Amino acid sequence: MQQYILNYKLKLVENRLLHSQMRICEIVEELGFTDESHLNKFFKKYRGCSPSNFRKNNLK
Repeated sequence: MQQYILNYKLKLVENRLLHSQMRICEIVEELGFTDESHLNKFFKKYRGCSPSNFRKNNLK
C-alpha cells in the first residue's frame, strides 16, 4: 500500500511539472511536502533528477 501511495504521489508531481505552470513551491504546498528540499530529495530518490531538471528535460 505504501509503495502505491509513493508511486501515485510521484505521478501527481510529474503531472504538475509537465502539464501546468505551477512553481515548485506551489506543488510542495498542494501535495503536502514539508518544503522544497523534502520534495527534491523524494523526487531525486525515485526519478534520479530534481523536479526542475525533470521539467526542463521533458518539456519540448
